[in-house]
Amino acid sequence: MEEDDFSLCVLDNARKAARAVSRHYDRLARQVGMTAGQFSVLVAIRQTRQETTGELASRLSMERTTLVRNIALLERKGFVTAGPLREGRGKTYLLTERGARLLEEALPLWRKAQGDVRELLGTEDFYKTIDTLKRLSEL
Repeated sequence: MEEDDFSLCVLDNARKAARAVSRHYDRLARQVGMTAGQFSVLVAIRQTRQETTGELASRLSMERTTLVRNIALLERKGFVTAGPLREGRGKTYLLTERGARLLEEALPLWRKAQGDVRELLGTEDFYKTIDTLKRLSEL
């Protein structure tokens, strides 16, 4: 019987890498009082064009209920406001002035985290990794 090499398990290695990257980005995001996940949601909301909650969750590859919980917290903190869609049912979200300021304060920290990863991998491998991660997200 052939021996399996679990050190090559994509799932295990992807989870380990995701946890390490999340910890690194979280350490930096905490300097402005948020998590890396909250940063991602704020960026997505800033880029949104009247998307429903479900569309935003899909774009973030996030469970809808998880996104709703994250947005509710951001709303309570005064960073996001919800409003009705122009057409149909559902909500759309906008950054408040306070949320936009927080995001601007966090952007240099995100840039540092990006730079740290690029330095670790080297520029060529950095872009190859991004491409590989995008392809894996299509599974």
